[in-house]
Amino acid sequence: MSLSNPFERLEIRSVAGVASFNPSFIANGSSIVPTGLVSADDALKNSDLYSVTSLISSDIAGADFKTENTAHGELLNNPSTFNNSYNFWQTILLNLLLNGNAFVKIDRLKNKLRLIPTGAVTLNLTSNKLTYEVIGYDEYPAETVQQEDMFHFKIMAYSNEYIRNLIGHSPLESLVNELAQQKQANRLSLSTLKNAINPTSKIQIPEGTLSEEAKDAVRKEFEKANAGSNAGRVMVLDQSADFSTIAINADVAKYLQNLDWNRTQIAKAFGVPDSYLNGDGDAQSSLEMISQLYISGLNRYIEPIISEINYKLDAKDIRLDMSDIMDYSGATYKQDIKDYVDKGILTPESAFNLLSERRLI
Repeated sequence: MSLSNPFERLEIRSVAGVASFNPSFIANGSSIVPTGLVSADDALKNSDLYSVTSLISSDIAGADFKTENTAHGELLNNPSTFNNSYNFWQTILLNLLLNGNAFVKIDRLKNKLRLIPTGAVTLNLTSNKLTYEVIGYDEYPAETVQQEDMFHFKIMAYSNEYIRNLIGHSPLESLVNELAQQKQANRLSLSTLKNAINPTSKIQIPEGTLSEEAKDAVRKEFEKANAGSNAGRVMVLDQSADFSTIAINADVAKYLQNLDWNRTQIAKAFGVPDSYLNGDGDAQSSLEMISQLYISGLNRYIEPIISEINYKLDAKDIRLDMSDIMDYSGATYKQDIKDYVDKGILTPESAFNLLSERRLI
């Protein structure tokens, strides 16, 4: 699959016709080009998008699935023969964040999962029956996967047409204009820095028109007199020449402020407090409050995954344990246990056992 075209070949078929999401879809014989998307390939080259997608995918992938069903727990916490659980789920989360969709085949005989590239999947809806048509890729042959054997994780699945409600939408779709502005601001910033380090100079000869040869001779003589060992020494010019440098326009700084503004927009689109990307905290918000806002924002990606897993595995108790993510050092947990002991809610022995289970003592 090419990440530069995240929705390539992702399409829906039904008795009403064929719909393709990229680069266009067909409706009643007419080709309609949708709003331009930000490619996943470009997204990973953007430091702010890389930061926010890495942050979200890493934190969720680091959590464990909890369930009373041993087989389900083994399937979800040891899903792949070729990858560890963390890397497997992080890749799924990155697909979800960058593409809005992630496809995972359930191998019920081997009790394993297999991530399928988004570009290899076609949704086929015929006579109220949904199947996933997978083209051959790598060493895997083409196959038809039944709905119950495919985890289709998706976010923001919405359309005025029911058939397109089966396809998710990435937050990247809302950032097309912001990222275009940020790209131009970055380009302007680099150009400004370059010009600031090597300012453009001007020598004006008040009288006479110089030929190209004469101009080149003046330029070379001036550079020779003021470069090398003469650099930094007092500049001496006769009355026939006027030297000046071209100053950088002060308005450039105002435009470069778009960098911070667009960073805030990116954080907002992905549901992350902008202080996580800006590198500074909100003076009016405590670290605990910012952390809680971040954890709450993760639910928009956790709930679609948990809901789909419970639905396809015919389960109700599967959940994602985020306790280690919310309190990585265990400091909050230890303080809560101490408070329970002080108030007589827990005995010291029970507290010791609980702390031992979390490997905090």
